[in-house]
Formats: sequence, structure tokens, C-alpha cells
Amino acid sequence: MKREIAVYLLIATSSLLMISFLPHMLIGGLVEESLEKNIQIIVTIVWAIGLTALGVDIVKKRKGLK
Repeated sequence: MKREIAVYLLIATSSLLMISFLPHMLIGGLVEESLEKNIQIIVTIVWAIGLTALGVDIVKKRKGLK
């Protein structure tokens, strides 16, 4: 179980890092730097909330199986 948790955390962390950099790749140079940073922050927060919701769902399903 601990190995599975470690894998999930590694995948979530790498996903969060990649998604947080995505706005920079897509809109970098097209808008002001401050707006780009704000968009990156918003996207990162939204993605982190989504990952948290997925993690809670996994925990609920695991507890329901036992």
C-alpha cells in the first residue's frame, strides 16, 4: 500500500509541475509577464484541487473495498 501511495504522489507531483508550466509555453510572450504568472498560479491551483479530489475519491474507494 505504501508503494502505491508513493507512485500516486510521484505521478501527481509530476503532473502538477507539467501543467503549471503549460501556460508559459502557450502564452509566453503574447501577454504581459505579470498576467502570465497569474494565469500559471490559477491553473496550478485548479489542477491541485482536481488532483486532491481524485485522491480523496481513491481513498474512499479503497476504504469501501476493505
